[in-house]
Amino acid sequence: MGYTVNEMIKPQTDWLTHVADVKRVGYGEKAAFRTKLEGVTAFIQAKGATPARSKIAHKQVTLDTVAVSARPVINVYELRTGRVQMADLIRDASYEMHVKQIQYIQQVLNAAASSWTAPFYATGSGIVKTALNPQIQHWMRTGAVALLGDIAIISKLADQTGFTAATSTQQFSPSIIDEVIHTGVIGVYYGAKVINLVNPYLSDNMTPVIDTKRLYILPSAASADMRPLKVLYEGDVQSTESTNIDDLAYEVRLDQWFGAGVVTGKTPAMSVYVDSSN
Repeated sequence: MGYTVNEMIKPQTDWLTHVADVKRVGYGEKAAFRTKLEGVTAFIQAKGATPARSKIAHKQVTLDTVAVSARPVINVYELRTGRVQMADLIRDASYEMHVKQIQYIQQVLNAAASSWTAPFYATGSGIVKTALNPQIQHWMRTGAVALLGDIAIISKLADQTGFTAATSTQQFSPSIIDEVIHTGVIGVYYGAKVINLVNPYLSDNMTPVIDTKRLYILPSAASADMRPLKVLYEGDVQSTESTNIDDLAYEVRLDQWFGAGVVTGKTPAMSVYVDSSN
């Protein structure tokens, strides 16, 4: 019997919420992601003169989708006796599907961002002020800025908040020291709000889902539809179940169609900083 399970895959990390423009459509439907290329131009001229026309252009992109699937199986006797709960298997399968989706989407963004130029992409060994600060400055001209990253990289920001009063002495604000002691991170760096990314582990309980060496510089002035990372979910999670008459294996197949791409106009509406240290 086949049926649809709505929202089977629950988000385990808030990464997409911050960095992606996400759309959901029905099966067989396409979503058009639009990005403005040119805007209105104003002119100073003599009274009564005719200004030149401003051409408004957009780039419209549709995304192809791929499938992420899982197929948990259990002996029907183990299911009936309660030794194994099918709900637990479904939950585990859903989480693994979610992880595969996030890994795929990360690869799409990383491949595109590596070709961006400053101030939209920068690298450094650890946190390098001369590389990161200009990225923050660029977006602060548009309003508030947020820095999103794993605890491994945002915890390094605290070391950059001190100043050198003598040749060998670096001093820090007492409030910064207290904040790091209490929370492990600082709340604000160079005027930008610091957000500790929810980053659960893979099934090995050792490897985080999201790249721990990437810091995302996100301008608050950029609405969700301006984000360069586009993610499409086509339909709900499809669930199909069956029981094998020979070995009494009960199984459920879960499938979800999704796609990801990066669409930018003249420049991307975000920046990425990569920690190149080991």
